Amino acid sequence: MKKIFLIVLKIFVILTILFIAVYFSFNFIMSAFVREKKEVLVPDLQGKTLVECLDILSQSKLALMREGAEFNQDVPEGTVIRQIPPAGMNVKEGKIIKITISQGGEIVYVPDLKGQTIRSAVISLRALGLVLGELSKKYSIKYEEGIVLSQDPIAGSTIEKDASINVLVSNGVPQDGTILMPDWFGKLAEDAKNWAKEENYDVEVISKKTTLVNQGEIFKQKPDFDEKITKDTKIIFYVADEKSSFKLEEKTFKYVVPDGKENKRIRLVLNDENGDKDIFNGIRVPKAKIVVPIKVNGKAKVKVFINDISIEEIDL
Repeated sequence: MKKIFLIVLKIFVILTILFIAVYFSFNFIMSAFVREKKEVLVPDLQGKTLVECLDILSQSKLALMREGAEFNQDVPEGTVIRQIPPAGMNVKEGKIIKITISQGGEIVYVPDLKGQTIRSAVISLRALGLVLGELSKKYSIKYEEGIVLSQDPIAGSTIEKDASINVLVSNGVPQDGTILMPDWFGKLAEDAKNWAKEENYDVEVISKKTTLVNQGEIFKQKPDFDEKITKDTKIIFYVADEKSSFKLEEKTFKYVVPDGKENKRIRLVLNDENGDKDIFNGIRVPKAKIVVPIKVNGKAKVKVFINDISIEEIDL
């Protein structure tokens, strides 16, 4: 028994000596390796692209790591905003230089301002980090004074944050005797023709197939509504013919905001046979329920954007 104990003890001592020898040898080799590394000056990477950074750092035997990306309208997209360690610092060869890349100016979707008052439009723009730009006025018999008639850029387009949106606003009904063209969209062609006959206007009616309105209704007109007209103006009405098909179905779209810690900007876009149309655009808390009554034409779906990023498309 004593003999076995002595053998085990000897083995333990030998292994301990070997471990200590390997440990100190490894430390000695690594220390010597580190001491052999030269010190180099960290180059300035600000404003450089990733490819340029790799080329510059390889010449100094330094490594590169992309740490993140941020919106920055003052630094071109795809170039370095900042770096760690900073330029001019002495480091050992092989040091990792961390960089943050610019995503350019933050992009937002332009809201639909048409039909809003100026005050409401300003609030909508501020919520998205946009500002009201040039304000022009135009007489209108369809919209009362102070209501937005049109905008530039148009709703749904993308634009950099802090940009300005120009609007055309109703100046109300003209008081100087100017005659404006009424809005006949969706109204019966017979009523429009009777109006033109009573007012002694030259009228042409063109029948075409469309999915915008029902048979016998006007889906396009020249001049457009609120345009100035005189007795010499020729008016053209485009009317849905008997081959036209228009089926408008009423639905209720429901959506629950995904869970999370922060409020989210939710944008819902209806897509049917009439094209794309915003049906909701606003900030909501996590798990909030959004209920929107909609009318769809044919096959339809709703595109969901969260914080201006396309998340999913939901078939109706």
